[in-house]
Amino acid sequence: SSPLQAAVPARPPWVSPLAEAMSWRAESTFKPSSKLSEEEKEYLKLAKKLREVLKLEERQTGGEALEGLQQEKVAGKNKLIKEVASWALKLPQGTEVFEKNPDITELLDPAVVQNITKKRVQEQRRVEKKQEQEVAKREAPEFMTRHDKPIVDVTLAADGRHLFTCSKDKYVLCWNLKNKLLQVVTTFAGHKGAVFAVDAASGPCGLASGGADGEVHFWQADTSKLRPGEVASPMATCDHGGIVRVLRWCPFDLEGGAPGGGRRLASASEKLVSKPPAICIWRVGDRGRAELISRIDDPKVLPGKANDLRWGGGGKAKLFSCHDNGYVGVWSAEGDGALLKTLKLHSAPIISLALSHDGTTLVTASHDQTALAVDVSRPSTETVMQYKANRPLNAVCLTSDFKAGSGGAGAVIVAGGKNARDVTTQATLDDEFESKVLDGASGEEVASTSKAHFGPVHRFLALPQLGKSGAFASVSEDGCLKVHGMDGRTLHSDVME
Repeated sequence: SSPLQAAVPARPPWVSPLAEAMSWRAESTFKPSSKLSEEEKEYLKLAKKLREVLKLEERQTGGEALEGLQQEKVAGKNKLIKEVASWALKLPQGTEVFEKNPDITELLDPAVVQNITKKRVQEQRRVEKKQEQEVAKREAPEFMTRHDKPIVDVTLAADGRHLFTCSKDKYVLCWNLKNKLLQVVTTFAGHKGAVFAVDAASGPCGLASGGADGEVHFWQADTSKLRPGEVASPMATCDHGGIVRVLRWCPFDLEGGAPGGGRRLASASEKLVSKPPAICIWRVGDRGRAELISRIDDPKVLPGKANDLRWGGGGKAKLFSCHDNGYVGVWSAEGDGALLKTLKLHSAPIISLALSHDGTTLVTASHDQTALAVDVSRPSTETVMQYKANRPLNAVCLTSDFKAGSGGAGAVIVAGGKNARDVTTQATLDDEFESKVLDGASGEEVASTSKAHFGPVHRFLALPQLGKSGAFASVSEDGCLKVHGMDGRTLHSDVME
């Protein structure tokens, strides 16, 4: 090694690599005397005296006669060494003066040095443990009264009286629909990143959530067993991989009613590192144990991540998926998940799907500013109706009596708006982020929300049991949850209005 390298002092045994990396002292070897502690100053003062004694001792050894006071200093060498040792024990954590004065350290009794090292290691461990406890305390989940980042998905509890939402703030929240001002009952904490997907079914592990950490958590879904103000932990976890974007329980499976037992859960994930985008079907037991039934990740058949999934019935169960290339994929939910059909419907990404109550019509929401109603009950899968908007669409839901086109009924609700990053650079409509209620037969607007959201709407949830003629919930980039009547009025909100 070079002389310069040799001059660099080695890390003392009581200073861990972690502490050295975290300490500002590791970045600089210079410390102004004014910054020294009293113990460090006293140690250096004694070290200086000891060096003077050593010089006198060297002169004496060389045959020089010392004066009386000088002889007294040499005679008091051992006492001075003991005094240096006592101050070495008092040096503050992280000090450099001990290892930067190796000539003094060599004079100390090895047992003393060992004792000093032992005590300093113990002190270092104590400090590190305290730091770890402080970090854990800062990171410990707290009960949330509302989300503090964008909300990206919403679902209904099995009792019909509570909503579950998930957010980029890493939490899933349970809301009580009792009052106009929505109140959080329980905070579900366990994800290590943004939570993009949530869906609920009955049963002890019927609440499922997934997100950026590549995990799917299963939580207590029985709201009667949730304690107000509680911060709940997952009851079970599945290592999904990728960024989990969509979760959908199979509506045809009663508890334990899936083929082979359990209940089926469909998931869609985005690419993450070496994990390609995928659509998966799982069989989930009552205790949340997830068994993979099929995984679709072949790029020859899967055109990138799926933005939404819906279960379809008929002779055999199937899955509908929508993608950024404007296609809808139709997959077999049996066996290996074979691709049954692809439908080129839009010229821009399809973000959301909704299925009519009778399962015959699939409705899309696309960034090309249209929503299409497709008859999926026939092999021809004809487009029955096009609903036009004047903004990119992210969300769509249907009334329970929806029927598209001529002789149609009910309504389709659409919303979206420009991407959050484009709002500051592009002109927006005055009602850019409002939800529009469109007549199912004609496509004409029959109602609109007013000042509901101030950011893009991400998801809808149809709530046919609420209000005089049904309702729908909306979640947005603005971090708000709203429930609207079919006339556009706000029925419930997470903020006082």
